[in-house]
Amino acid sequence: MRARYDNIQVLRVLACLGVFFTHLAPRIGAEGGLYAVMNFGASGVYLFFLISGFLACDSPVLTGKLRWREMLAYYIRRLFRILPLYYALVLYQMVLHTFVLRNVAPDPGGLYWVRYFFVTSAFIPAPNDFWGNLGATWTVGLFAVFYLCAPFLVRLAGGSVRRSLCLYLAALALRCVWVGLGLSAWMMFFYYLHYFVLGILMKCLADRKGSAKAAIGLALLAAVLRFLLFLLGLEADFFWQLSCLYGVLLLFTLPFSWGPFSESPLRKAVAVLDEYSYGIYLIHAAVMEGISLLQAHAALPAAAVLPLSVLLTAAGAWLSRRLIENPAGKWGRKLVAAVRI
Repeated sequence: MRARYDNIQVLRVLACLGVFFTHLAPRIGAEGGLYAVMNFGASGVYLFFLISGFLACDSPVLTGKLRWREMLAYYIRRLFRILPLYYALVLYQMVLHTFVLRNVAPDPGGLYWVRYFFVTSAFIPAPNDFWGNLGATWTVGLFAVFYLCAPFLVRLAGGSVRRSLCLYLAALALRCVWVGLGLSAWMMFFYYLHYFVLGILMKCLADRKGSAKAAIGLALLAAVLRFLLFLLGLEADFFWQLSCLYGVLLLFTLPFSWGPFSESPLRKAVAVLDEYSYGIYLIHAAVMEGISLLQAHAALPAAAVLPLSVLLTAAGAWLSRRLIENPAGKWGRKLVAAVRI
């Protein structure tokens, strides 16, 4: 049975809110320090990557004896979790931009909406203008590919610190080679794989060394890698360094528990936000785009943008949970039950 991590629940909510406020910043005209703080929320995406890798190692299906039925059931659960709402958003955007606004930008590859249906953001370069209307969904392809690879990555790590460290270093090397070859736009998953694998390494460290020692070990590893890059005359990527910092934070806070505050309003609010986090993560992008369209045609006071964004995102996440995510989850469970027969 999967363990319950109260700290991860809090961090997942903070990551989701960070992405929300990043996209809100330009809509309210944020400038200077306020804009910098709000835009920092974009790093929440990398925290999501770490959490995904960490929790993949906590799946009893992936860490036990891997049978094909169990692996298929795992794929069904994960893909039914992330793809139905994504496809609903794609259809909404397709109708809006193709038939209502009629402003779909030219696509040099000729793929147009096929890009979204086959989540090609993880594989094929896309023109920025065409991806602009669904830019916030670029991570969905990365998550989908990671979950497809997760059974094999977790088996390669084998719960061993040494093996997971080798896997992490290999993922970092793959990124460097891919960038050096000028291919970072192609197979974008290769560029971001090391964030997910860092989560796997963190779980192995936590299981073998405990929370505090694992956090210290990861901090030392990051310092050593940073020093090696300095000796080689290479500049350390900001988000890579930040991912290590987030990893240390996640490991240090593993013992956190709500304890006597489990019935507090704050705990309940976090639980609700966590339950709807995926809906908020995807729906808010469509809401922000709608607000931008309004601002292009009518004066919309900045003071009204925040409550409007919150209310519309909350309503969209609530509806998507009941009309899309819950039914999709129910169908997924039926398929899983059928596979296991």
